[in-house]
Amino acid sequence: MTDGKLRRCLGLIVLVLVAVTAAQGQATPAAEAAQPNLAPTYRIYATREGLVGHTTANGHVIQPRDRFVALPSGTVVSPNGTDKFLVRVTYKGRSVTAPVWDIGPWNTKDDYWNANRRYSDLPVGRPMAEAAALSGYNGGRDERGRHIDSPNGIDIADGTFFDDLQMNRDDWVEVSFLWLGADPGPGAAVAILPPTNLSAAAAPAAPPAKPVEIEAGAVAVDDAGAGYAPQGAPWSEANCGAGGKHTWTKSTSDPAKASASAAWSPQLPAPGGYELLAYIPECGGVATTSARYRVFADGTTTEVTLDQQASAGTWASLGTFHFGTAPPRVELGDLTADNGRVVRFDALAWAPRTDTTAPDARVVAIQRKANGYQITWGGSDDLSGLATYDVQVRVLPKGGWSDWKLGISDTSAWWGPDEGKHFAFRVRGKDAAGNQEPWPDGADMDTTQATP
Repeated sequence: MTDGKLRRCLGLIVLVLVAVTAAQGQATPAAEAAQPNLAPTYRIYATREGLVGHTTANGHVIQPRDRFVALPSGTVVSPNGTDKFLVRVTYKGRSVTAPVWDIGPWNTKDDYWNANRRYSDLPVGRPMAEAAALSGYNGGRDERGRHIDSPNGIDIADGTFFDDLQMNRDDWVEVSFLWLGADPGPGAAVAILPPTNLSAAAAPAAPPAKPVEIEAGAVAVDDAGAGYAPQGAPWSEANCGAGGKHTWTKSTSDPAKASASAAWSPQLPAPGGYELLAYIPECGGVATTSARYRVFADGTTTEVTLDQQASAGTWASLGTFHFGTAPPRVELGDLTADNGRVVRFDALAWAPRTDTTAPDARVVAIQRKANGYQITWGGSDDLSGLATYDVQVRVLPKGGWSDWKLGISDTSAWWGPDEGKHFAFRVRGKDAAGNQEPWPDGADMDTTQATP
């Protein structure tokens, strides 16, 4: 081959290579365009919304087992009945799409999925509430100044929470924001974990939990200790209270929707009088004003309603009781007089108390019986319990008082025959601690008040 022919062949080869390279370069953008941008997926702490009967931000009245979510920004709320803004939520292999119909939790202006988010010093994909609860961001408070006790960045309605995702407690989920890209579909979403190391200026150290002191000599049962038994769901935790934390659940006024309760059962050193104290933590959402404690003492049950909101940060007294041979027990549930508030479950303490108060006894009924009267008396004592009674009688209208029954535990006896006369009666009691009340100045009842 001559040099001229060789040069022409090499030139043709170069042209072919250039053409192939150009064709490959032109194919790359087309191939990329064929691959849709997937919606970003973030790992978010989720809580149950509940609140059946309440109205969402778009005017929807929440139904039992409803299906929607709430996000903490009003910019992505779908019109009622539509899925203009849709998320995919994935939890332990189960995945479902749901429309955004409500605003929350905590904040209303935290578009944490947005590259130009409101809180620009936080990484995209990290809710402000999460940064506040876990890293002390914004002093640990939301946009309205409330102390944030849960890092939740999404609320999930009951049907999606319980039925679709089969969640039985608040937990971390993967959330894909479908208006920002293509739906990755079940099993394809890969969570993007935002960095958690905030700067010292953006994330001051969260203040230590307020120490909770227990009265010397008291027997305490904490929500994390022996003698405490929760049941039902869902439960959440907050980082304050006895032992540095407590559990809580949402309140409901509908007995059919009550689903969570707990019981405290102490090991008391001896039978006796104890003041029952409940510690109410001061962090968390808006607490209920009508927590219903049921106190089981000496075979009787007493319901005590406590305003947990007003008692936050204190040991609140539920009363003083005598706990004897029957096992002592206190129960509290999510059934209250309000809806969607926080019922806080923390330590209960049984503090020994000495009974120094006399009982209150009196005649309660006089009934005509044969040729006399059946006299009935009774009373109450705040702590150790009534032990014995003394009963006196006098002839009306001006007779003096005479002892009739002394030191008896009976609460009824027959008086007669009356011989056409009328009589007045009075009683005093003595409790098990030896406290005896004085005689009343006058009669408790007389036979002119007798019933047939």
